[in-house]
Amino acid sequence: MNQAATAHPAAPIVAVEKLTIAQPHGRVLLHEADFQLAAGEVVILAGPSGSGKSTLVNLLSGAISSADEGWRISGHVRYAGTRVDLARERITLGGVVFQNFALFDELTVGQNLSIAGDHNEAVGTALVTAIDGLLKDVDRSAPVNACSGGQRQRVAIARTLLGNHPVLFLDEPNSGLDVSASKRLAALIKSLSRDVGVPVVIIAHHYRHLIDVADRVLMLDPRRHALVELPANARRVERELEAIEAVAVPFDEMRAEPLAPEKATATIAVSAGPMRASAAWRLSWTLRFLAGYLWELCFSPSALLFVGLGSVIVGFVTTWFIFQYLPFRDLLMPIIHSDALAGLAFSELRVLAPLTTGVLIATRNTALIGADIGHKVYSDQIKSMRNLNIPHDVYLTGTVLVASAVASVVLVIMSECLTTWVAMATWSYIFPDESTYMWRDQYFQRMWPPGELIMDGTGWIAAKAIPSIVGAAGIALYFGYRPKSTVVDINQSIAQALIWGLSFVLIWQSALTLIEFKYVSARLETTF
Repeated sequence: MNQAATAHPAAPIVAVEKLTIAQPHGRVLLHEADFQLAAGEVVILAGPSGSGKSTLVNLLSGAISSADEGWRISGHVRYAGTRVDLARERITLGGVVFQNFALFDELTVGQNLSIAGDHNEAVGTALVTAIDGLLKDVDRSAPVNACSGGQRQRVAIARTLLGNHPVLFLDEPNSGLDVSASKRLAALIKSLSRDVGVPVVIIAHHYRHLIDVADRVLMLDPRRHALVELPANARRVERELEAIEAVAVPFDEMRAEPLAPEKATATIAVSAGPMRASAAWRLSWTLRFLAGYLWELCFSPSALLFVGLGSVIVGFVTTWFIFQYLPFRDLLMPIIHSDALAGLAFSELRVLAPLTTGVLIATRNTALIGADIGHKVYSDQIKSMRNLNIPHDVYLTGTVLVASAVASVVLVIMSECLTTWVAMATWSYIFPDESTYMWRDQYFQRMWPPGELIMDGTGWIAAKAIPSIVGAAGIALYFGYRPKSTVVDINQSIAQALIWGLSFVLIWQSALTLIEFKYVSARLETTF
């Protein structure tokens, strides 16, 4: 067993015991490692690239657990008289300030703070005072993208503090900062840990300007799969890192020992508590996210224009070519005019309008959904939502699917109405001496019998439109949620969402149309 020393500036408030972490491909990062964290101390988490620093933080912040595919995790965490089994429970021991801050772009500064506060227990007076001090020069009504880099970092810290976690993790907080800014940040971190009284753990590759305010260093040593405690001395840390890198062995040449822990078979517990993951949705936030996606996916001018143009094309082209380019038009039109209008109504309203609308909505919305969710994954916003107990499955997945269902109904109805109007206007242009009352009677004569409340075949239209459009949105969500490490991954996920989403719409609507024709074929034979 590898164990860090237990000398701390104050009594430990968090203790991690016999922690073992094995990655899905089998590599063991830590083996029975113990460490403790004390109130108000600053600890630097160091180690060579790939040693598992981020994995350790992800585990203790709830981003991964033994419930996730392939991970093997064992050990316990003690805090406030509670003992958590990491093999069977997902915990949110620490709040994370991500390197890219992971602020929610669509929210203001104040809303970023409010969403964190609304999903966690109320913080104490010391935290409120610390947050006010962090944000004294920040306009809380401003969009987060309007803030400077330093302001956004402080907003991210303040939001994470509102998560009310026992530990605060900072991921590369001085990345990209000059010497002066790094020193100011170090002083801020030290003051914050002292005033708030929580342990602060800093993941750092560039630690020279942070180590002066650190109480100690925890070094991940991949040679021994251990956490080694070191004094807060830059030269000592550098020597240890050089020693590790000098004898680094490729993963495929490592010994099989130590063994990964057995895979847990119990259901991962999710229960309330200061370091257990518990995400309770709030109606007000559900409605806010739903309103945003309803506007973007259904009611925005671009959505209405996109579907409107498609409806105009369907209504005009089909009507114009049927009545203008019918063979032997002058001879046949007096005989088949009524049946031609009835057949036109069937092809436009039961087949072409739902199909065109489905394809157009899928093209537009799968790209938007894939880009939105992919960006949230790439920028760690999804991880941040999990860490802050914000249920992204409700606020993102659920509202996107609901908004897509609403869009399928609203935009298909709009398409049906607009297609009908354009068809009538085109027919009136071709036959200027005929009354539109005659067009209406003949166009709807078999589609909308007198006395019926809704048009015949509405169920078939709904069965084709709603599942295909919602299904395309689900496909976009699937590709959007897949891991993203570069911007190229986002672009690829959008392309895949478009290809598979459009394919699903075409296959679904084509199959339903064939089934529809089969069930109404006898009726069609007697009608047309």
